[in-house]
Amino acid sequence: MVSTFKKSLVSMSVLFISSLTIHNANAAEESTSEKGTMGYGYQQYVKKHPEAKTKSPQLKSEAGTTANGDRVLDISEWQGQLTAQQVKELKENYDFIIIRAQYGSAKVDAALAHNSALLDQYGMKFGVYSYSMYTNPQDARNEARILYNRAPKASFYVNDFEQNNVTSGGVNESTSAWYDEMKGLAGDKKVLLYSYENFMRQNLTQTVSDYDGFWLANYNPDRPTREHVLWQYTSKYHSPELNQDVDANYTGPNVNTDWFTS
Repeated sequence: MVSTFKKSLVSMSVLFISSLTIHNANAAEESTSEKGTMGYGYQQYVKKHPEAKTKSPQLKSEAGTTANGDRVLDISEWQGQLTAQQVKELKENYDFIIIRAQYGSAKVDAALAHNSALLDQYGMKFGVYSYSMYTNPQDARNEARILYNRAPKASFYVNDFEQNNVTSGGVNESTSAWYDEMKGLAGDKKVLLYSYENFMRQNLTQTVSDYDGFWLANYNPDRPTREHVLWQYTSKYHSPELNQDVDANYTGPNVNTDWFTS
């Protein structure tokens, strides 16, 4: 009986340790799940500088044109693979959507191939973004080239630069090299730069004007005064089409959705 009791204790201990390990692994995965997705660098900045975020905008679930302009959604693999029904509903309410293509050059978004093919199948236009990790101008050109090759049917391309990993050649030089490479490949398609204002002012003042437009992250209720073609105003907009919270944006003043996709 003593032996049986000891075996039971051992089994319970093993189960407890296993459960704890799984819980810790899941917690670690949840805490890092947003790395490499649009707004991650900005959200880390806000955590360290809470004064940069006053209060959350009022979030409403109506799609299409609002008092702030046309709403645009952006998603990544963390929202899962789109279904045909979701694409149909998105197409009814939005002129285009933006999806992540890669995290640096090595990590391709797990949903890119499926989502881009489905969007193309149903005739919904889409832009793609790369969460940039380049370290120098040559590496920046490489990331841009890989992005284009991974999503040649995209309507426009976005350099999501909110984390500085440049070690040589200069930040502005590297970011300009990304634009030059992509523009040479994309031709008349728009090439945008995404970042948050503090980061842009510290790193990209010489470069932001090189791009066709600036996409600004700012989770405050009032529209930013800095010139922009897109304003990412929240990461917690509830999309009825996807039945989950996603990043949401408004088109800039006097910028309509045709500008992005024409």
